[in-house]
Amino acid sequence: MAHNRFLTSLSALAAMAGWALSSEGASGPAGGPRSCATFLMTRDDAVLVGHNLDDAANETPGMLIVNKRGIPKQSVSYRDLNSFSGRDKAVKRLTWVSKHGSITYNVFGREFPDGGMNEVGLHVGEMTLLGSVYPSDPSLVKMYHHAWMQYLLDSFESVPEVLDSLAKVVPDGHCQWHFFVADRAGRSAVVEFEEGKTLTYAAATLPVRVSTNYTYPSCLKRLAEFEGFGGTAPVDYGEKEKDRRFVWAAAMLRQAEADPAAPAHEQAFKILEQMWCGANRWSLVLDPRQMRVWFTTDHNRKLRWVDFAAHDFACATPVLALDIQKDLGGDVSRSFVPFTDEMNIAFVKRFFSGLDVGLLGNVFWKGRMVKHLNAYQQRCACPR
Repeated sequence: MAHNRFLTSLSALAAMAGWALSSEGASGPAGGPRSCATFLMTRDDAVLVGHNLDDAANETPGMLIVNKRGIPKQSVSYRDLNSFSGRDKAVKRLTWVSKHGSITYNVFGREFPDGGMNEVGLHVGEMTLLGSVYPSDPSLVKMYHHAWMQYLLDSFESVPEVLDSLAKVVPDGHCQWHFFVADRAGRSAVVEFEEGKTLTYAAATLPVRVSTNYTYPSCLKRLAEFEGFGGTAPVDYGEKEKDRRFVWAAAMLRQAEADPAAPAHEQAFKILEQMWCGANRWSLVLDPRQMRVWFTTDHNRKLRWVDFAAHDFACATPVLALDIQKDLGGDVSRSFVPFTDEMNIAFVKRFFSGLDVGLLGNVFWKGRMVKHLNAYQQRCACPR
């Protein structure tokens, strides 16, 4: 028993170290990570979420997945996935039935998104925030951070509902992340975890609807040094030596929201491209009013989009998936194919094969995670 626990702890530590290397993106000269970023653009004619997924260390295979409503599910924690059996009996559980269908972008396979949007316009996504520590309160249900995002998309319609749910259910896992949430009404929030405490920024405490890879208060403090935001420093879009992504996005959003001449999604992609730091893998723009997801990837920079109206989210129809890197262009709504377990495990294995998590992590953790991730999604099936 003690020996097994020792091996599990070592492999978990190796995994955490390896994942930190693989998911942080390129580090800037100031020492901070240059990784994923998210913003909300609101104009009279549009509400759009822009998101960059960046990874300097690894290729990023993945899928877009059409998730169904009406599926019974039970929570899964990192303790479950990192155990030898795939289920830790001591874990506090939550059961639910997916209320909303969604389209998500997934690296760890079905049920484990990096982000996405549901059919009522709720978006949730992650970004690296080194130093994040998730709550340990035993009264809370802990869900593996990817699965927690799917739970939110399954269950809620609005940012206030998501924030209320944090009193009962929180994420856990090896990735140090904070999260950006937005809805059709143009509300947004940043959710962070500091020393086991849950911190949320929304409405008056989220005056700039941008999040990168630093705590939200520290970003606001830095922004106040620049012209137009209380300071005197010019906003230099050519300055690449320091991480200015929050400043660039804040300034460009102000300009875009005041100028409706250009199509909103084109403006959003210009902001995302300005925020690239040499390691962009995917850029996505999600529209919770028109119910469309636009995207480009490092292997295919042709603009593609998928419309929610083209899909049936009822359990009676198959789950669908699309290789996000597939060489297509334009409307790909009808290019999705029926999802299979074989497809899922192939994508997950491709991603994990690119991770070097040390000897113990490579031997014990990776295979265990691939097995348990796939086994969990198999249990999330429509009733027969």
